[in-house]
Amino acid sequence: MICGIVKTKPAKQYPVFKIVLRFIAIAAIVLLRNPIEGQIGSIEMNLWLAQIAGIAIMRLRYNKSNDIKIFTFFYTIIITIFVTFIYTACEFYDLILNWYDLNSLTQNSCLSLTHLAGLVKILNALYKLKDIEKLLDKLKFGLKTYTISNEQQQKFHDGEFETKLLLIIYTAIVATTGLLGMIILFLNPFKMAGKTFPYRAIIPSWVPLPLQLLYMSLSVFIFAMQIVAIDYLNINLINQLRCQLNILNLTFDKLCIEVEQQNCYSSSSSSNSSSSSSLMIDAKPLKSLNAAIEHHCLLKAVCQDIEGIFSATILLQFFTSLIIFAMTGFQATVQSSASNEAVLIYFYCGCIFCELFLYCFFGNAVTEQSKTLPMRGFNSSWYLYDRRYRKSLLVFLTNAQQPFVFTAGGFMDLSLPSFAGILSKSYSYIALLRQLYGR
Repeated sequence: MICGIVKTKPAKQYPVFKIVLRFIAIAAIVLLRNPIEGQIGSIEMNLWLAQIAGIAIMRLRYNKSNDIKIFTFFYTIIITIFVTFIYTACEFYDLILNWYDLNSLTQNSCLSLTHLAGLVKILNALYKLKDIEKLLDKLKFGLKTYTISNEQQQKFHDGEFETKLLLIIYTAIVATTGLLGMIILFLNPFKMAGKTFPYRAIIPSWVPLPLQLLYMSLSVFIFAMQIVAIDYLNINLINQLRCQLNILNLTFDKLCIEVEQQNCYSSSSSSNSSSSSSLMIDAKPLKSLNAAIEHHCLLKAVCQDIEGIFSATILLQFFTSLIIFAMTGFQATVQSSASNEAVLIYFYCGCIFCELFLYCFFGNAVTEQSKTLPMRGFNSSWYLYDRRYRKSLLVFLTNAQQPFVFTAGGFMDLSLPSFAGILSKSYSYIALLRQLYGR
């Protein structure tokens, strides 16, 4: 499938597009993992990005070499101190000094709030690292135990390719914005450094200007990669849950296929068999149903774990995104449309848009996917099985009536209507800021 994508006709016409598709295909193939062994390539790819960005998730990634562990440890400490903490402090110092100027305030707040939310999300992930590790173990156990048929394995691989592709695209969008900002900063150092979005931060004057430029550009870029890694870890876990819900649905589809095959076999072998014998086909469907119930209980526990670990930080993200959308929209109307600052603001607004949309899209997808479980279970030809099967199915249908829902701190669901609501409220705040600025 991947090779077919790379050899499409448009790729031959556009060499750059062909190179990008080959890179995506190679990345997807290299990190391809076996679900029977509980290997999740997209999670490994996500953790690899987090480790490169300087997030201390060594507990979640296994490194054989002690030298790599030592290097990663010191590298993480340096990045955490100088990028995650010190640069954020420099931004907030500039925010305090310029709180009276609406234009400077909105420029600073756009990135300061993003970094503040990112810092909280990183600290939350590090604080709950053991819980995340247990959560990953549950997902791996579910893959090893319940991904049996070829259709289920193919469904897992399709989901993995989709997850990796979105991670690559999301990272590329944010990285492009960061690199564009670095280029503009070095081309206009006196206009941009410490004075214009996204580099509004006060660096001590005794630091030479070249070092200030290098420190600002690298800090903003690395912090952006940290936020991408920590955000997509949450999104990735939600998508893994959606993938396993698809696998669970295939279990009931398989039950329907099995009963059809057995009915054909029984009708061809003996036309005089009693009707009561068809109600007790064999013990295999009951075993499959019990496995599906166990799988559903495991996924329900996974959903609760994800909600418990990330719900509060998602609420902070939604709140800051609402403000950031308003700030960036206001800055886009204030700045000249042809200026470098306006271009960066548009790119940055696109990054925040993608971040929030991915949360809401996959949260909504999990909810909608979980709503199909009762119907799939009811359509599994239950009337052809014995009473034990029907009782077990009734237990499953009762538990499956409650859909899986992710929330932002319990206040609002991760759904597409919530995403639309945030955009609508942001537009109202943009109008308010324009009125204040006009005075």
